[in-house]
Amino acid sequence: MLERGFLKPKITTNKIGKRQFGIGLVIGLFFAILINHFFNLSREALRSITFINDPYILSFKDFRLYDLFFAAFSSSLGFGITVICWFYLPKTRIDKKYRATNIVATSFFVTFLAFATVSRFGSIIPVILYSNLGYDNHLNLLKDFWLLLILIPVYVFFANWNLIRLLFKTNNWIIITIIAFLISTMFLFKTTNINRDILNQKYYTKNEHRFEFIDNEFDSAKKYGVNFSDSTKLILQKRYAERTTDLVQQLKDAFNRDKLVSIDTLILEKIVIHNCNSIAGSWHRPIDSTEQNWSYAFPENIYYQILKHDINSPETQILFEILSEQILIFTARDYDWRNRQDFTKDEIDRYYYKRKILYNTSTIQSRLKHVIERLSTNGKYKNYNYLIPDFEFIDMRGQKHYKIK
Repeated sequence: MLERGFLKPKITTNKIGKRQFGIGLVIGLFFAILINHFFNLSREALRSITFINDPYILSFKDFRLYDLFFAAFSSSLGFGITVICWFYLPKTRIDKKYRATNIVATSFFVTFLAFATVSRFGSIIPVILYSNLGYDNHLNLLKDFWLLLILIPVYVFFANWNLIRLLFKTNNWIIITIIAFLISTMFLFKTTNINRDILNQKYYTKNEHRFEFIDNEFDSAKKYGVNFSDSTKLILQKRYAERTTDLVQQLKDAFNRDKLVSIDTLILEKIVIHNCNSIAGSWHRPIDSTEQNWSYAFPENIYYQILKHDINSPETQILFEILSEQILIFTARDYDWRNRQDFTKDEIDRYYYKRKILYNTSTIQSRLKHVIERLSTNGKYKNYNYLIPDFEFIDMRGQKHYKIK
């Protein structure tokens, strides 16, 4: 404990040592730059884990906000290391040895505990949360916990000053270091040059066929006076996100109602079938054969919609295209991994989805074939026959013959 009548000495560069003062500043700035690059590289490395399913892709604004947080946090950690360098080892220029020891111990604890906490929290979220099937930005740190991202670097910075203030008269030192902290933060923020587009571009290239189809359908929809929002486009680009699977289910339910289906719903249904989006069905084939594992409109419901619409309407055209997309699932050619170069990404996706459908359903194929037979024998729809490809019934995996009413 401090003795009665203790007078705090002023902290000066002479008490710290001019040489050690300069070395502390250089080492602190070096570690701030190093830690900032470590955080940015680690973020991209951890973000790559999420690309197994639906990738965690942020907007440019969100990326820059995280860059600002990492810059501020790295600056506060760099200041903690600077304080450790200033007061490390016994020095005759400091009145009491225990003062330096307490300051070093406190700064070491605050700095490395904060570094370990943020590192651990930042690594657990991508591995456990973001990479899970169905994750759809449920935890939005920038939106829901933005204040925390401000308080963490501010707390770490002032926590390093806390014991120094108790043992020394700081005068204008705190104000000067705050200015230096802000300058360092902006320097790190402006010089952050980690290329975030490397992962994004690989993902877009890999899924180019899906994204191009969405863009083409959205452009075609404008001819019918239908405009889709950017959020809808983002939902369709994902495969397993909760909003995506919910959309697929909502589209399926729309065909089950006894009323006309709107043209925007028809366009969306066509897109999700082409891109093999699916609902979160069970992994096994249901015994009661209610076909809940079929993610799309039942063929007979599409047939009833065709009967309700005018023959020359755009809705009828799109309904036939929807049937065509469903047929393409069952006509996907068998994939041979030894000749992988002969298959497109779209063909590979369709092949695996065909296997999934044949395993998890038993009557969809025969329902679809029966609908096609009815439409092909109806002379009114002969102008749409070119949209319907030929396909043979795949008599395997317990597929049943089923005729619609």
